[in-house]
Amino acid sequence: MKALGPLLFFLSWSAVLVVKGQDPQLSQFHAAPQYLNPALTGNTFQDRIALNYRLQWPGVQPGYATYAFAYDHKFYKTNSGLGGMVMRDKAGTYGLTYTTIAMSYSYEAKIDRKRAIRAGVRAGYTMRNVSRDGYLFADQIIRDNSPTTVEQNLVPGTSYLDFAAGALYYTEKFWAGISVDHLNRPNQSLILDGSAQLNMRATVHAGYKFPIDGRRLDRSETKMTLTGQYKAQGKWDQMDLGGYIEHNRVSGGIWYRGIPIGKAYKPGYENSDAVILMVGFQTEFQLRIAYSYDVTISKLTLKSGGAHELSLIYEWPQKPKNRRHRIVPCPKF
Repeated sequence: MKALGPLLFFLSWSAVLVVKGQDPQLSQFHAAPQYLNPALTGNTFQDRIALNYRLQWPGVQPGYATYAFAYDHKFYKTNSGLGGMVMRDKAGTYGLTYTTIAMSYSYEAKIDRKRAIRAGVRAGYTMRNVSRDGYLFADQIIRDNSPTTVEQNLVPGTSYLDFAAGALYYTEKFWAGISVDHLNRPNQSLILDGSAQLNMRATVHAGYKFPIDGRRLDRSETKMTLTGQYKAQGKWDQMDLGGYIEHNRVSGGIWYRGIPIGKAYKPGYENSDAVILMVGFQTEFQLRIAYSYDVTISKLTLKSGGAHELSLIYEWPQKPKNRRHRIVPCPKF
């Protein structure tokens, strides 16, 4: 195992020391609305609690785990929403972690009875840490496999403020939004006096919901929702396209992740990542549960173990006191 030490060290540390790395991602992106777009904060009838868990590539033990918790509230009198979010991501065996604590605020302006726009901001505090235990440094090999390294310019962690903003347009059936994260491009370097500015991440997302049982949307028992998002950060970008069907309290959907046409990072390596399968259920107590699995279709193959993701969302009350109020018709999962 120690023979792999230098390689593992290089791959893990380069993700945050030199390369402008990417942020944690969720396949059920609409199940983490504050992370997707701060303009979605408070886009509920009143209150919402959301829990998200993702385990990616469990076949490469121990995989990459992401946890998120969020709460938000809608203030009808001021047409605004306020929320808080905690997200933690751990990559691989050697404790490369990302933890962020953030607050979000949104404001909604009505265009007319059927259309509205929302704007939101998010301010967060992020901590990045890594454990050097288990790594084998070059100087240790040179010094006959010394148990400790003499490297002095590496730090175990760093922290920084992080800001984001977003906007959203929606009608009864359609929505489209854009958000930009890391507006201040914080320095995430884990090298003493080093510089590794975090690239801004731009996200564009949209969707359309319609009945497929011949009824009006607000009375339909069987609806279909088409959704998509495009993300770009530095030289990296990604697209998710798909949809799902809801029938009463049960839902199921499928998405494709990748940019297969006209986009390859190098010859012979097409940009296709995964096919995402999702099932969901809503209890009579307004608790929604969704599970999804990423079927890997890239050159990593199914040996990576794909990705498992679980979301739980609880909203209350079920209906607003004032029925004139509308909410964004975004997917519930």
